[in-house]
Parts: sequence; C-alpha cells; structure tokens
Amino acid sequence: MEKYGLTISSLLAVAAFFWGIYEYKDTAKQKLLAQKNDAERTAETRRIEATRPYLDKQLELYTEATKVTATIATSADIKEIEKATKRFEELYWGELALVERSDVASAMISFRKALDAKMAQSALAPLALALAHACRDELAESWRTDAWKR
Repeated sequence: MEKYGLTISSLLAVAAFFWGIYEYKDTAKQKLLAQKNDAERTAETRRIEATRPYLDKQLELYTEATKVTATIATSADIKEIEKATKRFEELYWGELALVERSDVASAMISFRKALDAKMAQSALAPLALALAHACRDELAESWRTDAWKR
C-alpha cells in the first residue's frame, strides 16, 4: 500500500509540475497577446497622429466642396452662386486634388459637367448630394471609422 502511495504522490507531483508549466505558458501567451494588441493600438494611434494634418485638410476641403456645390444647387442669390462657382473652380483645379480619391473626383467631375452644361438647379441638387455622400464615405475610409456613415 505504501508503494501505491509513493506512486500516487509521484504522479501528483509530476502532474502538478506539468500543470505549472502549462499555466506559465498560458499566462505568457496571454501577456504576449495583450502586448501585441497594445502595440497595434499604439501603431494605429501614431498613424492617425502622423496623418492628422492630411485628414484635417481633407475634412476641411471636403466640407467646403459640399458647401459650395450645395450653394450653387440651392441658392436664389446670383452673387452667392457666382462666388460659390468661382470657389468650386478653384477647388476643382487646385486644392481638392491634393486630398480627393476616386469617388469624390468622379462626383466633382459630374457636378462640373452639369455646371458647364448650364443645367438647372434641380438637376444640380442631386449631384451636390452625391458629392456630399462620396465625401462622407471617403472620410469614413480615411479616418477608419463608421461614425461618418451614421
């Protein structure tokens, strides 16, 4: 009987040893995973900080582009429309090209073609709205958040 007691004690000691190794490895694995997740969050934060001037400029210009197209498409004030049209042309040929992507570029082209064709405001309004939606979607992609799409 004493022989079995020694064997059981030995087995329990070995089992406890291997359980300790398993716990150590599992804890180390969880710590490593936590460090990896922290590193990814830090890298994403740094990416946003590094691209923040670009993102801010993109937001500013997209907001301005949507404002001028909405003004052109809805205002009854001719002077306001002329001023907005001038600014639209400046954005179209200049600053906006620094930050725009394909969907916004396409929406700007569509609006400009309609503007050049001297289409009525009722035809320009849906194009202004399409530009605003393209801006919203591209901002969501740039900022990597769905908050823009709500």
